[in-house]
Amino acid sequence: PHNTAHHFWDFRGCTTGGGVTDSIAGDLVATPVNGPTCSDDGIALDGNDDYLDIDDWEWGGAMSIEVYVKYDTFNRFSRVFDFGSGVQSDNVLLTNQGTTSRIHWGVLQGSTWNYLTTSNFDSATWTHVVVSIKDTTMKVYKNGVVVGTKTNGHEPNVL
Repeated sequence: PHNTAHHFWDFRGCTTGGGVTDSIAGDLVATPVNGPTCSDDGIALDGNDDYLDIDDWEWGGAMSIEVYVKYDTFNRFSRVFDFGSGVQSDNVLLTNQGTTSRIHWGVLQGSTWNYLTTSNFDSATWTHVVVSIKDTTMKVYKNGVVVGTKTNGHEPNVL
């Protein structure tokens, strides 16, 4: 496991339609698809079909992912992120649960899902969320406070 960030994309002040390069390794580009727009606050997705496509890279095992997110509405399982090798293929994802504001952190290893659903995303307010998995322990942090822990999870396969 590493104790430093490997990749970081800062979408504040990005150019609408342009890709954003990872500012740590400098080798991965997040490319907007279907029309996300940029502002000084970050990138805005429409909750329908907008997303960012990130170049392929090796990931998996123990990990932490940190985001700042602001939901205006809670559509059905709107993804903050969904990394994987295809649909239902070794995915890690962070969404709202159903159409609720509940934080939903999931890891798919092979064909077996493990979820930790806890606390709530704040509506119309920026929320700092960190999700982590190490060995069998999954955690969710909201604004610096642990809001959920599950001890029978599993790490994603290294892809």
